[in-house]
Amino acid sequence: MRFAKAGSALSRRLVLAVGAAVFSMASVVQAQTLQFATAFPEADFSSQLVKRWTDGVTQETGGRIKFRIHWAGSLVGNKMVDGMRDGVVDAALSFTPYVSGEIVDLAPLDVPFSFPTEAAGLGQFNAESLPILDAIYEKRGSRVVAVPPVLLPDPVTCRDRFVSGPEQWKGVKIRTAGRWQAETIKRWGGSPTVIPPGELYTALDRGTVDCTLMIYNGVLSLKLYEPAKFITRNEHSIASGSINVSNAVWSKLSEADRKVMLKVGADVAAWGVAEYTRIFQETIKRLGDLGAKFCVPDAKEFARLVAAANDVFEKEISPKASADGQKLIELIKRYRGQVVTRPSVGDVTACPA
Repeated sequence: MRFAKAGSALSRRLVLAVGAAVFSMASVVQAQTLQFATAFPEADFSSQLVKRWTDGVTQETGGRIKFRIHWAGSLVGNKMVDGMRDGVVDAALSFTPYVSGEIVDLAPLDVPFSFPTEAAGLGQFNAESLPILDAIYEKRGSRVVAVPPVLLPDPVTCRDRFVSGPEQWKGVKIRTAGRWQAETIKRWGGSPTVIPPGELYTALDRGTVDCTLMIYNGVLSLKLYEPAKFITRNEHSIASGSINVSNAVWSKLSEADRKVMLKVGADVAAWGVAEYTRIFQETIKRLGDLGAKFCVPDAKEFARLVAAANDVFEKEISPKASADGQKLIELIKRYRGQVVTRPSVGDVTACPA
């Protein structure tokens, strides 16, 4: 009788041990390290938001989902969307200019002066744009889990000049990030050239281009203030950045893990909005301390730039957009009244006549 009880106890212990082993093996199988790509270096403002999202997801999942971040385009250059579609990249900080030439529904976001660049308006706009962007990107191989404010406003940064009127713009060779920015530059009077961020410092240093459209955080993190110290503050929106997860990875995630990614994404976006104004002001000051020179164009020049951007928006993009693109256009129209045109913080010295 004692033997039977002892055998029964032993059996129970064996069952428990096997069950624990199976659970442990299942946990190991579920654990994964995802490859994350971004075009910007680790020192960039956008990278703070990337790390808050990846660290947050890892923490919320108890370490089951981890990330290896590939900085400064080191994995696929700026081809993040193609990389996610093709299975090379699991998640990425995606920017619309890199694909809007092919996906015209994203193009409305790449035309300057399309949406707010002040914190509150930008945060609201990004939140409303998320489901629209998700629907567009899903067709191309990824899902949008966050639209944080990763892009500070965009000025024009040049090697040896300010560009504050039609005459100064004539013949200027200027780097852009994609087709729709290039269309705008042509109307402003410049000669656009598409150059990846990683090659921009050298292009400015050698005089391959005279100027660049580049967000303030990129001017700082890519050290463009070294070869190009003249910053014309015709500040505007220039593109949308989002944190995306490939369809292949998304399809394998549990519903709970999907909710974690979206929740952390919303938290990161809120943090970015709260920090946005301070970081913008600090960036302007740091650039000034590093030798950058600033000027603000007059109201007439701003009106000219906005009118030219509107021409691209209305004639080149609106007629070509699908139903998804039209939703973005309607959203942009609702927020356009909040678009900040002339800067009011930092060095607001008037541009030379």
